[in-house]
Amino acid sequence: MAGKLPSTITRDSVGSNTLIAATFTDIDDNDTWASSLVSIVSYWMNLTDSPTQVKEGCDIALSGSDFTFHCGEDNRTGILSVLCKM
Repeated sequence: MAGKLPSTITRDSVGSNTLIAATFTDIDDNDTWASSLVSIVSYWMNLTDSPTQVKEGCDIALSGSDFTFHCGEDNRTGILSVLCKM
């Protein structure tokens, strides 16, 4: 397990919410991102690479403001979208 930082973060207003898009270029199983985001409403992951085996998915667990990635294989890339009340 390693702490990861996104390569880019964008922030957009979505009505009374804020949409954060965090791009990751190398996600391994059990990596974490300590986001420091508050009032998280929803989150989802869009993978942007082509997996090399059958284990294509990547689940995300949220604990406080820390995201943990549970990927079927290492070296994944993708965008984590987080909707927050900020």
